[in-house]
Amino acid sequence: MKSLNIDVIFPWEVGLIIVILGIIIITIGIKQSKQKPFDDLDKLPFTKSATKIFFGSVALIFGLIQLLPLLK
Repeated sequence: MKSLNIDVIFPWEVGLIIVILGIIIITIGIKQSKQKPFDDLDKLPFTKSATKIFFGSVALIFGLIQLLPLLK
């Protein structure tokens, strides 16, 4: 069986925390995307919902890679 040659950077506990934070960021982004559009330009959010969903997905994938040693 060939290896994926992916090295683990953090222990699995840190990977689990990253996965949980990624899921929280994704749910915040989804909640924000379901709100009505903004009419007032002074009340625009700091980051868009798509940005939060993207960074949450990246954190989720990174955290899952950190959890790979648990599968052995």
